[in-house]
Amino acid sequence: MGDRSYDTAPEFRKLSRRDIPDITQHLLRLDPITRHSRFGVSVKDGFIRHYAERTVAADTLVFGAFVDGKLCAIGELRGLFSGWRQNAEIAVSVEPDWQGKGIGSTLFSRLVTASQNRGIKSLHILFLNENKRMQSISAKHNPELHFENGQVEAKLNPAWATPMSLTSEIADDASAYVRHLFQLATSKRVRPHI
Repeated sequence: MGDRSYDTAPEFRKLSRRDIPDITQHLLRLDPITRHSRFGVSVKDGFIRHYAERTVAADTLVFGAFVDGKLCAIGELRGLFSGWRQNAEIAVSVEPDWQGKGIGSTLFSRLVTASQNRGIKSLHILFLNENKRMQSISAKHNPELHFENGQVEAKLNPAWATPMSLTSEIADDASAYVRHLFQLATSKRVRPHI
């Protein structure tokens, strides 16, 4: 686990409905342990397919991490419009080969910034007690932790949006958009036959 390397740095961008096939494949590639850590229970492929179809929704913001053009991790910010934008939930999944490389931490940080920029007052992250990676990632943001029945609930209170946090998200979005357009243009280029 975590022994795989990549040729280029991971690319992070927000995902949309057109990315659902990639999200589905990413979630299906999670091994049983990672699936259990992500969902809190063992889940089958049918559940994954159904879940992936609903991942990108009006009240959800999803970021993806791509390594060499392949989606290897996602971070979800759910519940943006429930509770008058007071509370939201974070979930992160990283394929086993890419764990321990900072991808989950980067996704988590982007989700915290996105929640800050949307006026979310309370973030909740629920994970299993044995999920030490998620404990480590969330600890970087000084959460309030509650341990109960083998689960951990981490609660964060994001700061108010600042010009820097807004600029950071806008710059990340613009950069990702330009890279994505460039990749689409170069992948559709017809190469001459010699």
